[in-house]
Amino acid sequence: MNAARRLAVLASLLALLGACSNAGTTTAAKSAPEGGGRAAGGPAAAGGGTTASRRWYADRLEKLGFHVFPTPVDVGDFSAENLGGGNFRLSATRGKIVLLNFWATWCPPCRAEMPSIQALWNKLKDGSFTIVAVSIDDEFRTIRDFLKTNNYDYPIYYDRSKKLATAFDASSIPTTYLIDKTGRAIAGRKGSLEYDSPELVALVQELATR
Repeated sequence: MNAARRLAVLASLLALLGACSNAGTTTAAKSAPEGGGRAAGGPAAAGGGTTASRRWYADRLEKLGFHVFPTPVDVGDFSAENLGGGNFRLSATRGKIVLLNFWATWCPPCRAEMPSIQALWNKLKDGSFTIVAVSIDDEFRTIRDFLKTNNYDYPIYYDRSKKLATAFDASSIPTTYLIDKTGRAIAGRKGSLEYDSPELVALVQELATR
């Protein structure tokens, strides 16, 4: 993702979040926890729009604490560093629902939600679903050492330059987006979540099978 594209993605996401904030904040979004990153705060609530124009998944995602974009945002293609060498590209996930999660080993809320992300992966990895967990740690070896002592095998990548995290406004982590099968962000949230709740598992599975 080049600089112009990164700025365009960030501007689109923030514009949607800001527009929805002006329209009002949902109860679920008000109760959503803030992230545990170095910078405080999170995006304003999303959703908005009339009942007729709302996406079928909007109410269910908002009840789970996500901020739903009234219009899905095309995030284009981007790359992240594979822990085993080489690069991963988002375009390789086309046809799958993607849980894009920005995290770091030094972030307690990130570590707290990782077992539930692993559980979600165990339940849905054989379908049209994948996880793109992007670490913003300062050193590659920190991630490697962390994974040696923790039993996580869902897809984890490295944002060495932090440019990807900047593009997706991951100034406070964990920051997570749901991306649809065509590469469009449909919802996002700041803060940790139990990703293996029956309601979320069922919804992601439904998104993946549509």
